[in-house]
This record gives sequence, C-alpha cells and structure tokens, in this order.
Amino acid sequence: MELAQVPLFRDLAPEDLEALERAAQRRLLGKGEVLFLEGEPVRALFVVKRGLIKVYKLDPEGRKQVVLHVEGPGRVLAEVALFLERPTYPASAEALEESEVLAIPKERFFQLLEVRPQLARSLIRYLARRQERLLHLLDRLVFHEVRERLCEFLLERLAEEGQGFRLPTNPELAALLGTVPEAVSRNLGELYRRGLIRLAGRRVEVPDPEALRALIR
Repeated sequence: MELAQVPLFRDLAPEDLEALERAAQRRLLGKGEVLFLEGEPVRALFVVKRGLIKVYKLDPEGRKQVVLHVEGPGRVLAEVALFLERPTYPASAEALEESEVLAIPKERFFQLLEVRPQLARSLIRYLARRQERLLHLLDRLVFHEVRERLCEFLLERLAEEGQGFRLPTNPELAALLGTVPEAVSRNLGELYRRGLIRLAGRRVEVPDPEALRALIR
C-alpha cells in the first residue's frame, strides 16, 4: 500500500508524496498492541498500510469498550483529532491483527496543507465522506434490522478489502452494529447456512454479493 493509493493523498504531486514518505515513521503493531490512547497528545496522522485497526472508547469505569470504527489498508486515523482545539486523541486505537501503519508528523502535514490546496480539498472530501458514513450508520441503527446492518457491513468490507477480508470478533462487530454478540452470532450462522458467506476462521468470502444485497431493504 503506497501513499499514492490512499484516497486522501491521491491528488498530490509525486514530489509531495515523496516528502510525506520521507517524513513518515513506519510502525509495526502486534495483535492487541495499542497505537494511541484516549487523552494522549496528537502528534501524527496515521495511515494503515496493512492489517486492521480498531478505534474505541471505554465506559467511565474503564471496563466496557464501545467500538467506533474499524479501519483497514488505505484508511486514515486521527485526521479529525489534528484540528481539535485541544489536540488530544478523543478515542483509543489498537491492532486487531498484525498491522503496519505510517505515522506522518502533524507539523509536516500542516506545512503541506498550507501550500497545497489540492490536499486541503482532498481532506475536506475525506471528512465529508466520513460524516456521510456516520449519518448512514445512524440511519441503519434506527431503521434497519440487525441482519440488514450485518449484510451492509459485509458488503462494505468486501468493497474495501476484497474477498477473504477479516471479520472483527462478535463483541466488536456487535458494538459496530449497535446490537449484542448473540444477535451477531445468530445472523452470521444463518448467512453461512444459506451459503451467502463462506467462513474460514475470521476470514470471510461472499460468493454472490448481489444475493447478500437482496436481503437489504
């Protein structure tokens, strides 16, 4: 995964991409390793090169996790936190599997923003898409059944990562879908029995995406 393939940086000139890659620090994360914690100062923008990163918040007692989103290759983390009045991470992030990320120092990113209007436009488009996803999630939580929300999630992952994408654990997936792990397990089992998905551990294949899409109202 090169920076030129990341939607946020796709419009940058080659020399700008090279400058970002020179400034970026490569980080390897083992499964369960923390990338950043809520409340820490924001020092970088992160690009996922491979693997899967979970962004989550803890309840006031610090026990129960609420999964906000899961990001795979080509996705960006902490792009909103960079611009907060008090620039600290509003949530925590950890690797769901062995992962590799690029940490781009925020000072270098801001320097490019000031002199490259195309990067600013790309950032606005990226944030607008993120806002659209959040509104779509709210719509799903209010109006769609668990099975429909699960089918949409599977189709989104398929579009972003291709066949054999990794599925979060049932509790993590339940948090993302606004339900309980038992409902996730039950609906995954039903899709599997009907031949609409294939499972190998936590890896998923969708043999007929249109058949899955037909279950969504």
